[in-house]
Amino acid sequence: MFLYPKDIKEKLEFNKIIEHIKRECLSEMAKDYFEQIEILTDLHTILRFINETDEFKKAIERGEHLPISHFVSIESDVQLVRKEGYVLDIDSIRNIYRIVSIGLELTKYFQEPEKAKFNPMLNEVVANIILDKSLNSEIDRVLDEEGDVRPNASEDLLRISKLIKSKERELDKVFNSELELYKSKGFLLDSQESIRNGRRVLTVSVEHKRKVSGILHDESATGKTVFIEPEKVISINQEVYNLHAERRHEVYKILRALCAFIRPFADTLLTIQHILVRIDTIRAKARFAYRIFAKKPFIQEKPIFAIKTAFNPILVLKNENTSDPVVPFDLELHGNNRILVLSGPNAGGKSVTLKSVGLIQIMLQSGMLVPADENSRFGIFHKIFVDIGDQQSLEDDLSTYSSHLRNMRITTENADKTSLVLIDEFGSGTDPKIGGAIAEAVLNELNYKKIHGVITTHYSNLKFFAYKTHNIVNGAMEFDKNNLQPTFRMHVGKPGSSFAYEIAEKTGLDHRIVTYAQHKTGKNEKAIDDMLITLMSEKKEYEDKLASLLEKQDRLERLIQSYETLNADLEIKRKKIKLQAKEQAASSVMEQNKEMQKIIKELKHSKDEEKAMQASIAFKKIQEDTIKELETLKMEVFAKEISLGTDKIKVGSYVRMRNGTSIGEILSINKNMAEIQMGFITLKVPLIDLVSTKEPIEIKTGKSVNTGISNNERVDTKIDIREYTKNDALNMLQNFLDKALLNNAYELKIIHGIGKGVMKNEVKKMLKQYKDVKEFWHPDPEQGGEGVTLVRM
Repeated sequence: MFLYPKDIKEKLEFNKIIEHIKRECLSEMAKDYFEQIEILTDLHTILRFINETDEFKKAIERGEHLPISHFVSIESDVQLVRKEGYVLDIDSIRNIYRIVSIGLELTKYFQEPEKAKFNPMLNEVVANIILDKSLNSEIDRVLDEEGDVRPNASEDLLRISKLIKSKERELDKVFNSELELYKSKGFLLDSQESIRNGRRVLTVSVEHKRKVSGILHDESATGKTVFIEPEKVISINQEVYNLHAERRHEVYKILRALCAFIRPFADTLLTIQHILVRIDTIRAKARFAYRIFAKKPFIQEKPIFAIKTAFNPILVLKNENTSDPVVPFDLELHGNNRILVLSGPNAGGKSVTLKSVGLIQIMLQSGMLVPADENSRFGIFHKIFVDIGDQQSLEDDLSTYSSHLRNMRITTENADKTSLVLIDEFGSGTDPKIGGAIAEAVLNELNYKKIHGVITTHYSNLKFFAYKTHNIVNGAMEFDKNNLQPTFRMHVGKPGSSFAYEIAEKTGLDHRIVTYAQHKTGKNEKAIDDMLITLMSEKKEYEDKLASLLEKQDRLERLIQSYETLNADLEIKRKKIKLQAKEQAASSVMEQNKEMQKIIKELKHSKDEEKAMQASIAFKKIQEDTIKELETLKMEVFAKEISLGTDKIKVGSYVRMRNGTSIGEILSINKNMAEIQMGFITLKVPLIDLVSTKEPIEIKTGKSVNTGISNNERVDTKIDIREYTKNDALNMLQNFLDKALLNNAYELKIIHGIGKGVMKNEVKKMLKQYKDVKEFWHPDPEQGGEGVTLVRM
């Protein structure tokens, strides 16, 4: 990603966004990630980051709370524990325990089906936490809830802990007895006791110090008080001290054994930490997005300006606790327009809008949700150039204008069609005529390089250049003339006026001074500005009318197409009604045929053969005419249906017969005939008899056959009855044939094997019992030969 200048993040105030997000982080590692966050150009990565953040934000909106809390880095601890025999301190083990506990909690959280269903991407991230529960159990066995070593972590530690408690109780009893003794003698001060060098001592008045047997540990700053450990508790204190030393040694042994247990899990621990940091960064971005009402827009590879109802996030945060509204903006450039020349009054919002465009784009390419309508469309830029604010450099001995020129040189040299260019107050800082001319030349060069950009200016020549140049469009910040104040609303399509005189009068500048300035600029300057605004308004009006006409034309074409389709459907329905009537007539003719056959037989029996022959010829002609008329009508209906079909039949298409369900693929088409591969059979069928359909789904079947018959099931066209008993095989075959008939199957394949030919003969017998079987035969030897029977229904 090419960013210019180096401080582009500060100029667009992206650094302020980062600071707000860092406050949402639970770990320092997540904060470091945002401190060094990368501006991305890979669409797949950007979409993944944004989708993860959007998923977490929706979880927040549903009121879900992922079990993740504050944790610290364990990287240095893990590197140390890798060393054989190294013992971590108790705080380091606590940190490891916390990482493991959070990891297990997250894993448990996503084991709930509902959580995994609504958070698939987060679930996928957490699924990489693969940890033996024994590690958590072992740490939990050694450490308590506060992170301290449990008294029963080992048998020796338990014994020592009990002895310490016993000796401390004995110590308290003896000490309290001594305290009461010396208190009754009046040797002690009001405070009676204190702690010195980790031991309980009596606070004795200095004049009685020689009357109290024991060790003098300390005296007060005034010298009036001495702190004495009674003689009777010295030996007990020493025993307690020794027991604590023994306890520390035992704790060290326990921690050394625990570190040895942790050592094999070093890589796993770092993996868990990496996943937790990732969840932490997603969480921080989601919580920030929730604060600023950010959403997930449409994102594409190609650069584009199609931003709808966008807000500057810095202003949203600034007004978070106030009732002041933030005015949104739309930046949608239609057609081939790529550059917006934005003009309008000072303090009218030009610079804020320009910075908003850059800031939102950088947020998006950092994997963040953006404060814009979810129907907005964003592209990906590979280079971003910004020229905002005072560029004066004492270090490089450059004036403000010289710095602007240097920026323009770097931009024109490096920019291309993947670049976003943002320039504020274009051409300012020098003589307006010269500055305006140079700015126009630079703008022309940038347009030639096909960049996308937003440029703010007050120069009329740049507004006029935008008006007459393709791919560049004017824009204006709205100004309320009545109240003489900006509204901060942006309008694309016409230039804006600076309203300098109006603002000058509002600020209280003397009217004579303003009048003098107006006289110096002359009427032409104002007239040109007004004329340009009028031209742009008229141009936009004509463009809107043209767009409206094109939309109406499109609607008219769709209505005409819809009418023609409906009219054709109506014609088909009429023909189908007529076809049904003809089919009924043909059926009636067939019934009459049976009666006529009886009459002809009777005539033959009565030896009136001539009359019988005439009757037979006459009825056959009626029958032929009816069938011919029926076929003609069928052809008309089918031809009409084919002409209206959306899926044209061609080589490679999948089709079925009009009167069947078997699906085949068209191998070739010759005139009105199609060659079709249906299973293991190749057929030649008239195109008129075919209906386009979708590619069939392959279903793998074993030797077992489900003999339940259902019209809704997909029929199997192949059966293997080898290795079954004769009765079982014939029962299976009968069910197979019945199901095939119910589902209008066209061709079947029966695998029975060769053997002694018994099963082959039984299959033939059964096939002959079905009048719907048109023919059956054995295929070529390479396709099974005598062991297979092919059937055509």
